[in-house]
Amino acid sequence: MGDTKELARGYVLVNNTQYDAGLFLLQRLNIMPGTRVLDVGCGTGNLTNHIADVVGEQGDVVGVDPSKERLAIALERKKPNLSFYEGKAEDLSRFPAASFDIVYVNSTFHWVQDQLAALKEVARVLNSGGRLGISGGSGDYLTAQEKIKEEVLSREPYRNYPEDSPPKFLKQHELELLLENAGFSGRKFVINKIVKWSKDADAMIDWLDTSSSGKTYGSIPLDLRPSAREEMKKEWSELMTEEGIHMEMDLLVTVAIKV
Repeated sequence: MGDTKELARGYVLVNNTQYDAGLFLLQRLNIMPGTRVLDVGCGTGNLTNHIADVVGEQGDVVGVDPSKERLAIALERKKPNLSFYEGKAEDLSRFPAASFDIVYVNSTFHWVQDQLAALKEVARVLNSGGRLGISGGSGDYLTAQEKIKEEVLSREPYRNYPEDSPPKFLKQHELELLLENAGFSGRKFVINKIVKWSKDADAMIDWLDTSSSGKTYGSIPLDLRPSAREEMKKEWSELMTEEGIHMEMDLLVTVAIKV
C-alpha cells in the first residue's frame, strides 16, 4: 500500500514535528534572498512554501516528491517563485547541472533506496560551492517506533511478508563516507534531539502512518494491517504516562559543500 489522499491530508494536520525539524535545518543553511533552492522530498509543500518567502521575488524554489497525493496538496500553493514536480532523489534529470545554490532534504533521506545515487544527483544539480542540507533519523539511535515495528512485524503471520523498501537510517560515519564519495566537502554534523508527544497510542500510530505514507506496517497485506495496528497499539500503550506518550528521537543534521 502506498500513499493515499487521506494520509496526505492527515499529514498536513499532524506534521509539526517534521516542520520544526525542517526549520532547525534551515537555520544552519542560512538561506538568503535571491537564492535558488531545490527541496527534495517536499511532501505537501509546507516548508517549500516557507522557503519561497525567505528567498523572495528574486529567488526561486522547486519542490520534488514521488507522491502524487502530496504533490496535489503542494500544487494548491500559488507563488511566482514556487513550483512543484513529481520525482525522486535518485533521478533529478529534469534539472540541468549546476542549477541550484542549495538542496534541502528534510525527513526524507531514510526513504531513499539508492542513497549514493541520490547524493551524486544532488551534487550534479548544485553549483560549485553549493550547499546540501539533510535532516533525518540517525542510525546511531534506535527509537521506540523502530523497536515496536520490528517486534510486532517479527511475529506470525506478519513475518512472512518482509519489507520490500525499508527505511535506511544512516549512522554518521556512513553518511560521511557517502558524502565524500559523492563529492562533498566541509561536512558539518549536529544532533537535533527532539521529543514527539502524542495523547495516546492511536494518535502516535496515526502520526506514524501519515508521516511514512502508510509504511508503518511494512509490506504486510491490507487485511492484516488492522490486527498489526492493534498489536502495535498495545505496545505503545505500555509507554503511556499521565502526560501521554513521549518518543525521544535523535535527528542527524548535516550541511555539506559541493567541491
